[in-house]
Amino acid sequence: MGRRVVKKVYKDTYARGQRDTKEFKDRFQVKVELISIKVLEDRDLFGNESELYFRVGKRPNYSTRIPNRGTMNLEKNEIYQPLNGLTLYTEFRDAPKGGAVQVPFHVFERDPGKNDDIIIDHELSVPLGSSDYKVITQNSIKVKLKLSALRTRY
Repeated sequence: MGRRVVKKVYKDTYARGQRDTKEFKDRFQVKVELISIKVLEDRDLFGNESELYFRVGKRPNYSTRIPNRGTMNLEKNEIYQPLNGLTLYTEFRDAPKGGAVQVPFHVFERDPGKNDDIIIDHELSVPLGSSDYKVITQNSIKVKLKLSALRTRY
């Protein structure tokens, strides 16, 4: 028997080396990460630990509670530092470079027997196409955040 000749009938595709023609120039990933949080003085009436949680983003679409169950218990002068930064908020945004994204940022303290107190109520402005650090000190709580809105293909 002779050798069979196989003829290619497919076109070159993106997977076979063709360049993707779609441009992603104006697509950004907005990210807010927690670097550290420190309680500067006792917030509880009885001198117990402060029971804190975050709520970041606009409701109802992006608002999340961090941690989603329970609280972060911190005493006076205690610092919580996650190893690689704790992601509090992410969003993909189509916008021209040079704009900014406004992200609401809230820190709550939970006390049994009464409503949760808003300790920090801040509007973060994240400039598109850059990365920056922000320190917020309010009501004896110091929060360090990393804000980034870098270009992405996704």
